[in-house]
Amino acid sequence: MTCPLLIIQYKNPLQSLIKMAEKPMKNQKPVVLKTPQSIIHIKHTVSLRQYKYWVLLLRFYREFFELDEKPDDDGLYVVPLAKISSYMGYEPMKTELKSDFMALRNEPITINYLDKDGKKATHGMGFISEWKITSKTVAFKIPSFLEKVMRGDEEAAKIFQLLNWSIFNSFNGKYEAIIYKLCKDYIGVGRTPYMTIAEYRDYVGLKENEYTETRDFTKRCISNPVISINKNEISDIAVSVEFKRTGRKVEGLYFKAKERKQTSLPFPEFEPHKAFAFAKVAISIQDQNKYLEAVSPEEIEATIQRANEYGESIKAKGQKVQMGGIYHKAFSERWGVQYLEQHQAEQAATKQAIDAKKQQDQLEQAKKTTAEQVTQDKKAMFQKAFNDFLLLPENQQEKLKQAFFEQADSAIQAKINDAQRKQIDIFTSPLVSSPFKVFLLARGLR
Repeated sequence: MTCPLLIIQYKNPLQSLIKMAEKPMKNQKPVVLKTPQSIIHIKHTVSLRQYKYWVLLLRFYREFFELDEKPDDDGLYVVPLAKISSYMGYEPMKTELKSDFMALRNEPITINYLDKDGKKATHGMGFISEWKITSKTVAFKIPSFLEKVMRGDEEAAKIFQLLNWSIFNSFNGKYEAIIYKLCKDYIGVGRTPYMTIAEYRDYVGLKENEYTETRDFTKRCISNPVISINKNEISDIAVSVEFKRTGRKVEGLYFKAKERKQTSLPFPEFEPHKAFAFAKVAISIQDQNKYLEAVSPEEIEATIQRANEYGESIKAKGQKVQMGGIYHKAFSERWGVQYLEQHQAEQAATKQAIDAKKQQDQLEQAKKTTAEQVTQDKKAMFQKAFNDFLLLPENQQEKLKQAFFEQADSAIQAKINDAQRKQIDIFTSPLVSSPFKVFLLARGLR
């Protein structure tokens, strides 16, 4: 095999990750797949079936890491064979499975990159480091470099993209599957990076003596796979290829991709239940469904909120945070119950305070309304007394006016005298009329 298979020019070769969502076999619930962009672009020297196994192993490793589950005594992670079968859509033959895992162990990956000190480093490994197959399980270990990539970080997790496993698994040709995954990787920018023909041949794993004729190579490894992707009824992207030519010679290429709706047999992308919306790491669909069957969505949301708070408290102390393990512990110990009880108690106290305030406001409003009503009633009584006064004979009106004048204070008396000199009816003035109305009511006019 030719090396190197991948050249990374970054000081941190673990920069970008991709999140893939899966809808497995019929009557099964979807699960979350993750594989990093830097791994996807390793040269595809293995077969399509072997590559599918490898992607699944990476997904399983990530799941173990997020749940903070440890490997066995030999450092191997153990997966039920039935779980692999459910992803692949059939139960693999043991002889083929062993042969495929042997190939994954033997096929080399050589990675050149800049180390932390800025110096060039070369790292060699297999697609997997070790494997063990029993009648019911598959155990594996991936190289340390790939472990670091799969662990990622929060920043890397933010650029996760969706890839539907069922669509990928529907491709029967290696090159169409490679192009599909490459295009999905760059669907956000609409085009893949430019590759020379030599780089593309190396990327898809062609040997020097394979497809040496340009027309045959273009047809078998580029044009036909693109046609297959676009004709695939469940494919969620449309793909085209752009060639760079010098005269009639093709020097390099890149692919353009855009999303499209599936025309039949749609497999919708995974959308997590809203109860898991605030989870800081992906929780597999199997686990989501397990939790939803056991407890209410409200408790799930409360569990995640409590776990997030706990994680933040650990982070504030400068300690490493394993949110996958924290979530696992939080759900197993049902942290959400206490969190809900506390929240409900706080809500009850708040409601009690609001109700008390509302009751006090209602009481104050009632008092205000009563006072206003009393005032209105008094005004009505005073006005009626004055209206009755106007209906009296003139001589009786004069007697009442004189009686009011005699008991009024000096200021009002002075106003009345001044008004009479000017021949003005002062009793219509508010200065006199209001006290006069009170006087009339006291005299029994009502």
